[in-house]
Amino acid sequence: MRILAEPNVSQILRELTQSQCHDFLNALCDSLTAVSNESTAQETERLIHQPLRSTILTKRQNLSLFMPVSNTASTGIKIVTASQSHGLIGVINIFSPEGSLQGLLSAAKITAFRTALTIMSLLVRCQAMSKENVVILGSGRQAEWHARLVLLLFPGQVRSITILNRGRKRLEELETEVLGQLRATYPDVAISTVAKDHVGDDVWEEKLRAALQTCDVLFSCTPATEPNFPASYLQPFRQRFISLIGSYKPHMREIDTETLLSGGGKVYVDLKEACLEESGELILAEMKEEQLIEVGALYGELGREVPVEVPQGCNVVFKCVGMGIMDLVIGNKLLDVGRERGIGMEVDGF
Repeated sequence: MRILAEPNVSQILRELTQSQCHDFLNALCDSLTAVSNESTAQETERLIHQPLRSTILTKRQNLSLFMPVSNTASTGIKIVTASQSHGLIGVINIFSPEGSLQGLLSAAKITAFRTALTIMSLLVRCQAMSKENVVILGSGRQAEWHARLVLLLFPGQVRSITILNRGRKRLEELETEVLGQLRATYPDVAISTVAKDHVGDDVWEEKLRAALQTCDVLFSCTPATEPNFPASYLQPFRQRFISLIGSYKPHMREIDTETLLSGGGKVYVDLKEACLEESGELILAEMKEEQLIEVGALYGELGREVPVEVPQGCNVVFKCVGMGIMDLVIGNKLLDVGRERGIGMEVDGF
């Protein structure tokens, strides 16, 4: 069994080459396709199993979530605990089909990486769309990995990244831990940040509108309960890639209905059933299943090299809520790299 603590996971992910990242991307896309292909299969014939997560809330108000998954080749469970004293702590356990423990991985960075990589799986197929000006809403781990991956996977295409967040503290942490290194690695890319509580409401709205009007790619990574901006901030129209990963409950919304429907009334999703149950944007817009396109089914239809065709006058809108199979696939890939490079700790007897 190999143990990958958070520093080990960070080392592997931050040192990925573009080629290695594409290997992770291909494995993830294959798993998404497998999930979509099995949507009509009988339970006894399925290779992928993703039961609903279960929760425990203790008397001391520690909330633990248990998320099991199996692709038949291996089985895993991610356990995340939220406490007032320690914040969010998560771990991914990966087992052989027979139950032997194969790996134990810190989950925090994996969750952010695999979510951002899922977004990139569609963006890399939008080959005709510009990626010159990127806007990221939010400042947490998800914002970090959206920035890292868009720079790694689209060398020479990105000219600017603007990160906007309501609070300054998280942006300052991002500056210290991430952005300085990215500026050194990508000196031709202008990377800037804006904090609402630093510039004030009026200047914030002005900078937000200006950034959105000129952006080609918008990554929204905020746990917002109200839209972060009105649809008018995206006028005059230019074709954009818009992704949403921050809202995960019915009362949460990162964008308004007009923006959601700007993809010609179609929205790309990772899993239809989950998005219709959890995404506040889709629920409020009364989206129907036939208006949603599962990216896994799309990838299976197009293959790895065929680009997505985007109609004139339409944006690409992608809503991702996440699935356990993503953690399992990326976790296994990380264990493979850890063994190959001697990163982490090998423990016998499990």
